[in-house]
Amino acid sequence: MHCVSKKTIIIDYIVVFEFLTDMEKKKMSFYELLVYIAYAYFILLGVIDIILSFLWGGIISYVALFVVAVFGVQAWHRHKLLNLILGVLALACSIFATLEFLSKGHKIGFNFFVGVMSGISIGGILMGGILIFSYTKLSFKDR
Repeated sequence: MHCVSKKTIIIDYIVVFEFLTDMEKKKMSFYELLVYIAYAYFILLGVIDIILSFLWGGIISYVALFVVAVFGVQAWHRHKLLNLILGVLALACSIFATLEFLSKGHKIGFNFFVGVMSGISIGGILMGGILIFSYTKLSFKDR
């Protein structure tokens, strides 16, 4: 097991605090808030997938790890074109997942699992739409 020292934890809290105070210095628009909610949604889904796949299967989900890394870097750098690309990819994957779960629910009956997974996929559709819409609305860096 890897031991984390108190000094490392304190430094991590300081870095997060500085990031949050930098965000508070400039006025955040409603659209920026929506984009950060979308980032948090996909990061949270990835973290939950990593934890559950490790606990239940004893494996690390590298796809979920990749999603967390990409959305984490994007949340930090806020690149406008990458926002559009991630939004299109997230929208397409979420539509596919929603149709898959609805089809599965039609075949086996709509139970709690199918309902929850369909709801999560519909949330992904909304968040992907927010990321696509932010391409035209936000003034992120053009690189």
